[in-house]
Amino acid sequence: MKICFLGCGIFQLELEKIIAEFEQEKLFDCEFSVVYLPLRVHVDLKKLQEKVVQALDTVQADRVIFMFGEKCHSLFDEFLRGYDLIRLPGSSCWEIFLGALLPDGQKRDPKTFYMTPSWLKKWREFFDPGWGVDEVAMRQAFAFYDNIVLVDTGICEYTDEDILEFFEHTQVPIEIETGDLTYFKNIIMEAVREALASEKNFVGRRPID
Repeated sequence: MKICFLGCGIFQLELEKIIAEFEQEKLFDCEFSVVYLPLRVHVDLKKLQEKVVQALDTVQADRVIFMFGEKCHSLFDEFLRGYDLIRLPGSSCWEIFLGALLPDGQKRDPKTFYMTPSWLKKWREFFDPGWGVDEVAMRQAFAFYDNIVLVDTGICEYTDEDILEFFEHTQVPIEIETGDLTYFKNIIMEAVREALASEKNFVGRRPID
C-alpha cells in the first residue's frame, strides 16, 4: 500500500525523523512518500488552495494523510470535500505538533505563541517580503501575543543568535521549554493505522453526493 503525506513544509524535519523511525522499527507494511508545499503560500489563501488542489490531483497513492491545520484555510472543508483524505487533529501546525493542551492538561494561553525549533529555522519562509510580508507586517502579526514559548523537541540545533534575531523582528519575549515528539508521533501512527485499515483507495477526486 502506498501512503502519501501531503502538507506544509513546516513538518519536514519532524516527519522525516518519524518516518525513518517507522521504517527502522518495521512498524508498518507500506510505502511512504511525502509532498511538501512551500510555507509562504500561507500568506495567499488563493495560492494555498490552488497548490493544495494541484497536489491532490497529481499525487499517486492509495491514501493521503493531509497535514495542514484546520484553520490554515477557512475554506478547507469546502474545497476538500471531493477528496478522500485522512486529516490530522489540530487547528494549526503547533497543535498538530504539540496538542491543544499543555502536558498538565491545562489549556494553552491564547496570548502565548507556541513554536518549535523547525518554526524558528523556517520563519523567514513564512514572512517573505517577495510575497508582500515585510517586517512591519510581522510585528503586526505578533502584536496580539504577550509571550513566545519555544518548545525544544531536539529536532535541530539553534543558537542564541537565532532566538535574538526572531525577538528583534517580533519584539515579544521568548521562553524555552523542553519537549519531545511523542504526541506528534502518536497522531501520525494513528493516521497510518487508519489508512491501512481503510478498504478505500485514494483515486483523486471522488464524486460528491
